[in-house]
Amino acid sequence: MPFYSTAYNIIGSIAAGITLPVWLPYVLAKRKYRLSFLRRSGFISNNIKNKLQRKPNIWIHAVSVGEFNLASTLIEKLKPLCPGHQFVVSVTTLTGYEVASKKLTDDDVLIFFPTEFRPVMNRIINLVNPKIAVIVETEIWPNFVYGLSKYDIPLVLANGRISEKSFSRYKLVKPFIKNVLQNFTRFNMQTDHDAERIMGIGADKNKVSIIGNIKFDSAKIIEKPTPDTEFLNELSLKPGTPVFLAAALEKTGREDPIAINIFEKLREKFPDAALIIVPRHPERGADIAKLVSSRGFIPRQRSKGEKFDNPETQIFILDTVGELARLYTLAKIVYVGKSLLKPGGGQNMIEPVGLGLPVIYGKYTGNFRGIADVLASHGGAKIVTDENDLTKTVIDLWNNSEITTQMVINGQNYIRSQQGATQKNINTILSLLK
Repeated sequence: MPFYSTAYNIIGSIAAGITLPVWLPYVLAKRKYRLSFLRRSGFISNNIKNKLQRKPNIWIHAVSVGEFNLASTLIEKLKPLCPGHQFVVSVTTLTGYEVASKKLTDDDVLIFFPTEFRPVMNRIINLVNPKIAVIVETEIWPNFVYGLSKYDIPLVLANGRISEKSFSRYKLVKPFIKNVLQNFTRFNMQTDHDAERIMGIGADKNKVSIIGNIKFDSAKIIEKPTPDTEFLNELSLKPGTPVFLAAALEKTGREDPIAINIFEKLREKFPDAALIIVPRHPERGADIAKLVSSRGFIPRQRSKGEKFDNPETQIFILDTVGELARLYTLAKIVYVGKSLLKPGGGQNMIEPVGLGLPVIYGKYTGNFRGIADVLASHGGAKIVTDENDLTKTVIDLWNNSEITTQMVINGQNYIRSQQGATQKNINTILSLLK
């Protein structure tokens, strides 16, 4: 470990120093980085320091909103089994922090994940002093791993996955990554593919298990969905309005005009149809509003508290965090974005299926391989190839309630068949705590 760790930090420090004039102004200019910069650099308030001393800590790291939602499921089940411990949750993104701060209780501690600078990382590890650390999905930060190993703190990769892109990158530095992975205690992977990939870059096969995906356990299953009437009233949206929901659209903005194109064609056949656009990154709300205006519609932004009282002339933009589940209750059909155009990657398609919605997505769902294709093969969702196929599928499903009802039933049955990963991760964590 000393050779790889030392070499990594020397090279990293030199690279950071050389590129400082580039990245520092960028960090200070971007709100999402500026607001967390000091706290990620090791500046911890006295209040947090005091909270860290209350009980022995279980440290769970979740990058952003999606990972935190999985971590939240894990924490909810673990808490009653670990009354002598408290949970320290770290996140990387500002949106992740905002969502976590609303969901966690005063019994938990929320921090930003420290920057990958060894003195800072070691300082935070010393402050937290966890009995065990858990990384949700895949965030391999060498100094975090080496720092925990230095103090013999068990480290678990829970709900682990390795995307094709990450696998290709890791292979380029396999000797180094292999050395880092040797310091993990357990790898609880989602699928056979994920297990093969983690072993392919150096993980000890004796530490690797295939336990499924916590996303299935965290999915709320509602067989007979009803609209959130409070949300309807907040939006001034007429009950029963058929909504086409284009959710989690990619940050490039390429899917935004496609959603409007489909809506225009949908309105030709169903004049009362409504469109709601949900960007994966809420800060894109203003840009989408400009596009909506340029297409002859009136943009209504949730972040501005605007109403959606005339869907004939308006398009609603949900540019806030943490309200998508409420919005799903108002939809008639959902397209899950970041999936129609390369490189794609996909977004969570399990949640809307669980909530009783017919779901469509594209074929570029590499981040959800093992879920997206199998869910569709079980008749629980539809995969489309391009804009024309998406348009036709939306209209066909809109016309046929029997097919959409059966899709939802198939999808929810598949979700139920895949549940149980949370308990398997809990068993691992409890065994290491003992």
